[in-house]
Amino acid sequence: MAALYTTASAIPGIIADPATLAPQSVRCLWMRPVLNKDSMAAFLPSVVFTDGTDCPLACEMNDLHARQFCQRLAAIHDWPVKDGRVLEGSAEVAADRVFASLDEGDRMEMDGKGWVNIPGMGRMAAIFAHEAGLPLGVAVEGITHKLARMFADIEAKGAMPPHDVKKNMRAATEVACAKLAELYGDETQGPGAGSLLPGQFGILVADYHYSKGSTDELFQRGLTAALEAGAEAWRAQGEDEMDQKTDLMLDASLRHWFRLTGRAVRSL
Repeated sequence: MAALYTTASAIPGIIADPATLAPQSVRCLWMRPVLNKDSMAAFLPSVVFTDGTDCPLACEMNDLHARQFCQRLAAIHDWPVKDGRVLEGSAEVAADRVFASLDEGDRMEMDGKGWVNIPGMGRMAAIFAHEAGLPLGVAVEGITHKLARMFADIEAKGAMPPHDVKKNMRAATEVACAKLAELYGDETQGPGAGSLLPGQFGILVADYHYSKGSTDELFQRGLTAALEAGAEAWRAQGEDEMDQKTDLMLDASLRHWFRLTGRAVRSL
């Protein structure tokens, strides 16, 4: 298998194939603003590596198509999407910030690395969900499925006895839900992705961010997180056709967001 690219300077062509990117070396996907051949505003989906170099991933597109392109890749690889300009911050920076915000009893440092206990895991998951802009119902469902999968992996590896796995998973989930209730205040929980059709789920996310007065940047962050939560729910239900569900959810959410924010939605 050919080596994956970790910097734009090593890519031989003008446009990079997304399949050739080293996932751990990608800082974010960037909707780079450009002008098309008619001198009209367009966007160039690009990759920004952790070393700061960038490279286009496709030809210029309109707003809707560029977002769809970037969000699909982001959902697969858990990459952030930046709109217009590359902003400071990364997943690593966010993790460090959340870790530092935990109570002393939830965390510790050993050999220069940060560790969290079981309650800390639950609280971190809740903080990440809230910061990502997930509606409360989606956050509760997504965290529940994510913790269940994580502890199932721990059990499968034999790293923890089965009775401890169940006890710790329940404890982490309860702490996460309590932290979510604190962070979201009086917000109504609402449904999760598992009880909605993909299109309904996408509209729910757009409506939620519109009600919060979110910018495009915040909406995109929330949409990426929602896609991940949706994938967790669909996987837990044993459903297939994940790509189709992702496309339906993404298309419905972006189109509805464009309508809500007063922008034209062109037919594909």
